[in-house]
Amino acid sequence: MLLFFDEQPITVKTYGGRRFTSRPRLVLDRRQKTRGRFYLYVVYDVGSGRVHWAFLPSKSSRDVCRFMQRVRRWYRNAAVWIALDQDSTHPRKSRATRQVMRQLKLRWISLPKASPDDNPAEDLFSDVQLMVLDNSDDPDSRATQRRISTRFRNRNRRKDRRIRIPYLDDCHKP
Repeated sequence: MLLFFDEQPITVKTYGGRRFTSRPRLVLDRRQKTRGRFYLYVVYDVGSGRVHWAFLPSKSSRDVCRFMQRVRRWYRNAAVWIALDQDSTHPRKSRATRQVMRQLKLRWISLPKASPDDNPAEDLFSDVQLMVLDNSDDPDSRATQRRISTRFRNRNRRKDRRIRIPYLDDCHKP
């Protein structure tokens, strides 16, 4: 079982912060008030093309460990390899995360530094940004979380949910 993992901060803003006119200036001030902030944690399953996600309050090692415990519950008895970047809260740099992942019998692969294109989870974040956040006027972070969850649930139901990974050419063959 190969999973790709990443997390990203989500800031709930008025109008998503991306409304432009025909002129190259923002309609809204860049320093607009925010309506909430949370972190979106995502795991992309290469075999099935499905996404698992969670909303956590921060990007700490403790929250990464909490998410990894959820990953182990989702894949109870499977041998799981997790590919992730070299963030400070990930096992390559965090002793706490390394220890928890060893206890959970999760193995990891660190992706090369400064290579976001190697992680298909980044495609999921791009989709969320484009289809959910850029078109939002949510009153609070709970509404944004519901919209993101709906987007991922609908994505998991589609037959064309797989993300092409160029360096793993035969990963989706039966």
